[in-house]
Amino acid sequence: MDTMTEEITVSTTTAENRKKLEQALPMWKIVLSQFMEHKMAVVGAIIICIFVTLALSAPLIEAVTGLDPDAQNVFNRYLPPMSHTIAGRDVRETTIEKFITTKPEVAEALQKSLIEKSLVTTTVPGDALYELTAKEAKDAVQILQQVGTAESLELQKTFKTFESYHLFGTDELGRDVFIRLIYGTRISMSVGVLVALVSALVGLLIGSLAGFYGGAVDTLLMRVTDALISLPLLPVMIVIAAIDMQKVPVLNSLVGAQNESILKMIIILCLFSWMTVARLVRGSILSLREREFILAARTLGATDVTIIIRHMFPNVIAPMLVSITLGVGESILFEAALSFLGLGIQPPTPSWGNMLFNAQELIYQAPFLAIIPGVMILLTVISFNYLGDGLQDAMDPKAIRR
Repeated sequence: MDTMTEEITVSTTTAENRKKLEQALPMWKIVLSQFMEHKMAVVGAIIICIFVTLALSAPLIEAVTGLDPDAQNVFNRYLPPMSHTIAGRDVRETTIEKFITTKPEVAEALQKSLIEKSLVTTTVPGDALYELTAKEAKDAVQILQQVGTAESLELQKTFKTFESYHLFGTDELGRDVFIRLIYGTRISMSVGVLVALVSALVGLLIGSLAGFYGGAVDTLLMRVTDALISLPLLPVMIVIAAIDMQKVPVLNSLVGAQNESILKMIIILCLFSWMTVARLVRGSILSLREREFILAARTLGATDVTIIIRHMFPNVIAPMLVSITLGVGESILFEAALSFLGLGIQPPTPSWGNMLFNAQELIYQAPFLAIIPGVMILLTVISFNYLGDGLQDAMDPKAIRR
């Protein structure tokens, strides 16, 4: 009787195990399900996706809203959020003059129609369109609608651009803060992500060589790493940021007047951001090279490159992802700090850091100019930190529940 009971128990257990194996999830689903359990990491990933989407959609947003990040209007400076503005009389006349110059036949037909229908007071054809510039944009559009010709539709769109809505107000030069924040997101996020990826690759290479080979290679690479870590980072960055890269023989062909500050910022941050990753990877490689599966790979004749790439790299991905995500936030902070000191991304190129730099003397007069980019930096850094925590918990082999 006992034997039959044992056989039934064994068969039941075998059936349950077979059922579990049939229901086993692929690794990416396991990682995704565990990542979704980290609520703050999910929120951080959503915020990052929103910022990345805004950065990629910057030209589209500019085209839809009609806002130019470099367009200045000194008569509408320091406007509070959710303000309406009208372009100055000189801007409107210059725009109409350009329209008349580029499309003389269309302009002549429009002016003739305006005079014939008594929609303007002047009888001089050359002054008809200029008279419309003295009116409100909506009144000028209504007059052009009464013309009812196909030529007037394009000019109606032009007059509509004279009136704009500023969601976040305007800055010290009358530029729209919202569209500059969008383009600033593009610059700051691009610098942060690019620097983090380059630093991860350099740190992975140096840390792997030092941890795997040890000896003189380890001593040399780690002493260089320790020397760079011991430097006071911000003062060194300030000194290097003051260098004119157009006078450096190797870089003068790559650097232009417009992209010098961006390229300089990326190079500076890449030079001083890989050391933490290198030490982290080295520590992981030191513990991995004595494991049984590494010995088995050596026994089967695997080369050092194969062992490092195929057997060691996958085991250091989890801690590296955390370091990369933290590195993005750190790079954004350093870019903001250097730009805030006037040594980072230079105007008119917008970034969150130089927007803070421009707002430092206006903190009481227009506090929103400092608060909005500051909040963007805060949200981005915190989101990347939570994203790194979530990825570490989801990809750590010891924490995966199969």
